[in-house]
Amino acid sequence: MKYEVIKYDTHKHFFDEAWRRCTKRGLNQDAKPFMFVSDLYISDEKKLLIKAFRKSVYEISKLNGQFKNYTCLLTDENGVVIDLIGANKGRFSYLSIGIPLKEEFAGINAVSIVLNERETAFVKKNEHYLKCFREIDCIAVPVFDNSCELIGSVDISSEYGLSDECAFVVFLMGKYTEYNFTSLKKEMIKGKLEEVELKILKLTAEGKTDEEIAKMINRSISNVKYHKNKIFEILNVKNVKDCIYKAAKMDLI
Repeated sequence: MKYEVIKYDTHKHFFDEAWRRCTKRGLNQDAKPFMFVSDLYISDEKKLLIKAFRKSVYEISKLNGQFKNYTCLLTDENGVVIDLIGANKGRFSYLSIGIPLKEEFAGINAVSIVLNERETAFVKKNEHYLKCFREIDCIAVPVFDNSCELIGSVDISSEYGLSDECAFVVFLMGKYTEYNFTSLKKEMIKGKLEEVELKILKLTAEGKTDEEIAKMINRSISNVKYHKNKIFEILNVKNVKDCIYKAAKMDLI
């Protein structure tokens, strides 16, 4: 597992460049993040991500009792907060579901660095661009799917300070979230695929043509094509190559 932490002490140039971008945009340091959408739409995939995140927080909390003192949040791939867990979540009104944490809207923060650099980020109180964030330390990690696409970020925040050791714990929480998300998505997709479609998927991966598959499973060629199109739709792919790649990544074949 690759593990690097971007923080001011070792990556000052990242912070300096981000600060200049915020200033150039005219972002007011006294501003507070606004809710991006009042009625946040949560897709089925994001619901799975939230479920994976909550399971991960629970698992890490059993290993590290200090987690009950932190506010844990989950964002989507655009940095919009989609879930929030923690004893202090009501204390910080500017950290709530629907708030965007991208640099353009919220200045320098751990999530904004993760979105830009795809690495773990540790931002302490006074290193934040917006003054409203300067009462908390934040550590964020990227969350990827099994195709290495960024699907979100996990962040912990605390007004009592965070240590370097916390960064590795959050890194593990991100990995737990990725693993749980992949497992949940695999279960969801398996639930949508009929038994005949799983057979067609396996035979397609073996290089069989539609004609060969039709004979092997005693179906018409048009029926095989129909089910293959359903498989493409469920896996959200457009061709056989991507279908096999994605199915293999999810251990469906």
